[in-house]
Amino acid sequence: MKINILLPNFAMRPSGGHRIAYQYANGLAEKGHQINLIFSSGKQNTFFNRLLFFAMYITIHFSKKWFKFNTIIKRKYVFNLAENRIPNADATIATACVTALALEKYAATKGKKFYLIQHYETWLMPKEIVDETWGYNDMIKIVISKWLWNIGKALGASNMFYVPNFIDERLFEKKIKKVNRQYDVSMIFSQEKTKGSQYGILALELVKKQFEGFSAVLFGSCPRDKKIPKWIDYVENPNQEFLANSIYNNSKIYLCSSISEGWGLPPMEAMACGAAVVTTRNGGVDDFCIDEETALMCDVKNTEQMCEKIMQLLTDTILYDRLVEQGLKKIEEFSFSKSLNKLEEILENLSIV
Repeated sequence: MKINILLPNFAMRPSGGHRIAYQYANGLAEKGHQINLIFSSGKQNTFFNRLLFFAMYITIHFSKKWFKFNTIIKRKYVFNLAENRIPNADATIATACVTALALEKYAATKGKKFYLIQHYETWLMPKEIVDETWGYNDMIKIVISKWLWNIGKALGASNMFYVPNFIDERLFEKKIKKVNRQYDVSMIFSQEKTKGSQYGILALELVKKQFEGFSAVLFGSCPRDKKIPKWIDYVENPNQEFLANSIYNNSKIYLCSSISEGWGLPPMEAMACGAAVVTTRNGGVDDFCIDEETALMCDVKNTEQMCEKIMQLLTDTILYDRLVEQGLKKIEEFSFSKSLNKLEEILENLSIV
C-alpha cells in the first residue's frame, strides 16, 4: 500500500505522539508498504512565515536526529497540508486534530481516510472543533487508549477501532535489582501545563522532608529549569537507551504527575523496567495502571496524595514487590508487533465504511 502519514509539525525534540507515528511508519515500511511522512510547518501563509519555514527546513536537515527512520521512508516537508501538496495514496492517516481538519477536505485520490487519535486535544483547539473531527463519518478513527475510546463513544463517533500504544520490549526491560538502584524516584519534567510537573516537584519536596537520604532524578527535552530544586538531578534530552538503562532501571519508583494524558508512555516504560509506578488519574494510564494492583493512583494536582503513595512504597517492601511483579506481567500485553499487525489489518481492510 501507498500510505501518507500527516504530522502537524516536525518535532525537533522527543515527543511521544511523534514517536508513536514514527515507529508505526518504520514498522509498516519494513512490512513492504510505501510510506510518506508529511510534516507541516503549521504556519499561516505570510512572507515572514515562509522565511521561517525555509530556516526550519535547513535546520531539520543539519540537526541531530532523535529518531532513526527507515531509509526507505520518504519524508516531505510542506508549508501547509493543502491537498495539492499531498501525494496520491491508498490511505492517508491524520495524527492530530489539525491534520484531520486538512484530511477531511481531500479527494479520493489521497486514499482511504484514517485518524490516529492520540489525545482529546481541547487544550490546543476549541472543544467544538475537536469534537467535529471525531464526528467525521468518512474517516476511520483509531484510538490509542480506553479513555479515548470512551470519549469517542460519548461523542457518538462511528467507525472507531482500539489499537493500544506499545512498549519496545527489546529496549525497555528490567535489568537492575531494587537494591542496586541509585534513585528513589524518577519523573519527567515538562513546561507543558498538562504534564503537572510543578505538582510532582512539590510532592517530591514533601517526601524529602520526611524521608532521610531521599533522592530523585528528573528528565526532559528542555534545559534544566530554575523550578527544579538543586538536590534533584536532571538529565536533558536523554536518548532512549540512556532513559531505559540509566533512569528507569536506576529508579525504585516512577512518578507520573500529569493532569491529562492520551497515553502515558513514560510510566509504561518505567513499569517495564521494573520501577513501581505512582500516577495521577489522568486517563491515559488506565490501560495498564490498576490501583493497588499494578500501580498506586492519586488525584491530579494532589501533592499530598502523591507524597503519601511514594512514602508507602518506600516503607512497604511487600507492597512494592507486588506492584513491580504485577506491573511487569501487565506490560507484556502491549507489544509493538501486536499493535502494528492490528493497525495494518485495519489499513488493508478498505471495505470498512
